[in-house]
Amino acid sequence: MSYVKTVLTRLGRRTPRRLLHQLNATVNYLDTGRWMHDRGFNPKRVNGRHEVFAAIADQLVGRVLYLEFGVYEGESMREWLSLLPPDARLIGFDSFQGLPQDWMEHLKRGTFATGAPPDIPDSRVSFEVGLFDDTLPRFDPPAHDSLVVNIDSDLYSSAKTVLEHVRLEPGSFVYFDEFHDRSHERKAFTEFMDETGAPFECVVATHELTHIAFRRT
Repeated sequence: MSYVKTVLTRLGRRTPRRLLHQLNATVNYLDTGRWMHDRGFNPKRVNGRHEVFAAIADQLVGRVLYLEFGVYEGESMREWLSLLPPDARLIGFDSFQGLPQDWMEHLKRGTFATGAPPDIPDSRVSFEVGLFDDTLPRFDPPAHDSLVVNIDSDLYSSAKTVLEHVRLEPGSFVYFDEFHDRSHERKAFTEFMDETGAPFECVVATHELTHIAFRRT
């Protein structure tokens, strides 16, 4: 076995980084499938992110509070505006300075920077500008009956901060946009479930388990 490991390290010196990235992605998807099986999750699978959003929206009742972590140019915020009622509140959290650290080989610190919140002329929408560590501790959520938390911040540290600060009451939905990455969003959620013992059901996901939604039971 030691010999095999030695050969792998020597091969690694000659392996293009792009190939290493592809191999890691392959393991991510395999590991996600295993993780879902081990946890007993078997969600309805749909064709794309918008169908995941629509499936969540169909289950919301009363006053809806939608919290989005990682806004970028506001694409998903606009999708949710079309799904939620006139009395919903949508609040986006982002520094708009891009990733605070490198994420994967080709996405470096500062990627996704826009410099300012997107222009979304809808009174239901507001933004909390800054790092999650700074904005979440002082955030007081408005009254609501249904909560949707969209974690689209990519990084482990960001997802962990959100899960530590946002109170997920029974019935709350939490959505992950890059769940297949075993080192980031999924890792943070795994630790959260194991540390808190909070029960969840997996309600809907895309076929490849990248975009996925859980409900606190």
